[in-house]
Amino acid sequence: MQLIINADDFGYDEDTVAKTIAHFEQGALSSATIMARMPASERAMTYARKRSDMSFGVHLTYVCDTVETPVSSPGSVPALVRDDGRFLPSNTLRLRALTGRVPVSQIVLETSAQLALVRDHGIRISHVDSHGHLHKFPPFLEALERVLPRFGIDRVRAVQNVYLRRPLSRPTSWLRGGWGRNLRRHFATTEHFYMSSCAGDASWPCALLARNLAGVLEVGVHPGSREEWRRQESNALNELSRLVRVAGHELITWHQVTPISRPSSLKPDQG
Repeated sequence: MQLIINADDFGYDEDTVAKTIAHFEQGALSSATIMARMPASERAMTYARKRSDMSFGVHLTYVCDTVETPVSSPGSVPALVRDDGRFLPSNTLRLRALTGRVPVSQIVLETSAQLALVRDHGIRISHVDSHGHLHKFPPFLEALERVLPRFGIDRVRAVQNVYLRRPLSRPTSWLRGGWGRNLRRHFATTEHFYMSSCAGDASWPCALLARNLAGVLEVGVHPGSREEWRRQESNALNELSRLVRVAGHELITWHQVTPISRPSSLKPDQG
């Protein structure tokens, strides 16, 4: 089985970056996605420039957990931010996206700004995913369709389709399959994507690899040591890495995901 093990939130804070780098150095990760404007983004990008053997994408950020703010001027993306200039909470933005109250033009502006910032730091961007998995929602996917070809990017994280436990009923659950198919029509992605929804479940690495899925499986993780849930994910990542080596599975990067063909009129953004 081929796996991409991707660390999300690269740049979130010094603790997360330090732990992610440690996992890279131990050979437990093959990829990470960078948050463009967070307290430790500069350190994350400095490390990424040195590791051309790995893949580094952009963890597109449109929602706020702590201090997340847009790269573009808050005044230019009013539908994405609150009065203090920080992004909206995830549930608020999800509801707005589902009810058609997020202008695609504002998502295009902010997406372009984040990608340009990372690119201009000398990073070869391999792919994109998003904080809170917002990119599966139609207005965000439409924005990616407009923006990514200009940056020469055609690889995007899949909508999660691997679960070890039956997912809880959510209002968007029945839309997941359609969103996944639509994403695959426009972008290259992995056949499978898994992310644990229960940080306290330490048994998921063994159960996941037991599936022995055909094609490429991406596993998303959130390393860290300061927060308990991140520490648990780091412990699970260590176990996953050990099991991958024992079983002889192949760890690959996003650069190795088969690209899609593009019309010749779509050129990478040189600006």
